[in-house]
Amino acid sequence: MSLSKKLFFKINAQLGKRPWLDRLMYLSANLLIYVLAFFVITWGVFVLGNVSPDKFEMMVKILLTTFVFSFTISYGIALLWKHPRPIVEFPETKMLLHPIETWKSFPSDHTSMSFLLAGSVLLMGAGVGFSIFVLVLATIISFARVYVGVHYPRDIMGGFVLAFGLLLSANWLLMNISQPLYTLLVGFFN
Repeated sequence: MSLSKKLFFKINAQLGKRPWLDRLMYLSANLLIYVLAFFVITWGVFVLGNVSPDKFEMMVKILLTTFVFSFTISYGIALLWKHPRPIVEFPETKMLLHPIETWKSFPSDHTSMSFLLAGSVLLMGAGVGFSIFVLVLATIISFARVYVGVHYPRDIMGGFVLAFGLLLSANWLLMNISQPLYTLLVGFFN
């Protein structure tokens, strides 16, 4: 058994031992991503938008670009390298959350989206305190996805690496792929 699966079962064995932690992890795995998105968008509108509307526009473009590439790459990987969720491989898995799809586990979309949101704040030059805050939220979301039984730790690492790679290449993707496609589509419909 892989290290990722061993770690998963060690974490999964904790379900039911602390009801308060189960509830917290359920909420974190299911809803905290919306709270993170709210904080990032609010920061973008009220802080970044007031200081530099151009930077806010760039943040929105980077988020849209990286989200599209993230989902495309994530589902491409899932189709080529099939890794089902833990419940499919191990029906005895304890679960607090029942995902819509069970065929795709690697990489974790919640993790990649969370770190893309947090990373966009870093790219736009947020202060240290807010940057740490959003990174902590992204980390909690990622850990909670393992805790509630829907992802292996390797899925979380895959989502993080995907987000990190996309953030490193975000400007290039935007300038060389997204923006030219947008310009082409606008020209086509005008």
